[in-house]
Amino acid sequence: MIFDHLDNALLYGGLGKRISIGLALLNEESVRDAAPGKYEVQGEDIFYVVDEYDTKPVDEGRLEIHRKYMDLQYIVSGCECIAVAPLEGLVEQVPYNGEKDLAFYDAAPSMSRLILKAGMFAIFWPNEPHMPCRIVEKSERVKKIVVKIRME
Repeated sequence: MIFDHLDNALLYGGLGKRISIGLALLNEESVRDAAPGKYEVQGEDIFYVVDEYDTKPVDEGRLEIHRKYMDLQYIVSGCECIAVAPLEGLVEQVPYNGEKDLAFYDAAPSMSRLILKAGMFAIFWPNEPHMPCRIVEKSERVKKIVVKIRME
């Protein structure tokens, strides 16, 4: 997992060409201003999803993992908590679906909290449990871009 401000994105260029492309996308005004929806960049290897929603309580969430894709989550506006926990010892709630590249796990009592504000991003590697879209102090409207980068 990586957690940082977009101003520091150049520090992560050595992580690979696709990751560099994903971070560069977030610096494009047209990407940050895009309406909610899915946008292809390099077919199914790199695409991004723009979403707007109201944050929800942690106790209403569940941890998720992906196996094929890395998540690069960027907050355009608003503020949210993303809960994280190690995969070891988690109880699977919904088995992995290869078509959706998604499995869900019960929340863990020892979850850590990342607070992302506008201009910040977090990278979640495959098999890193995370619970996005959670309330920091009170529910608020968030606009987020999730760049999906194929890692297999």
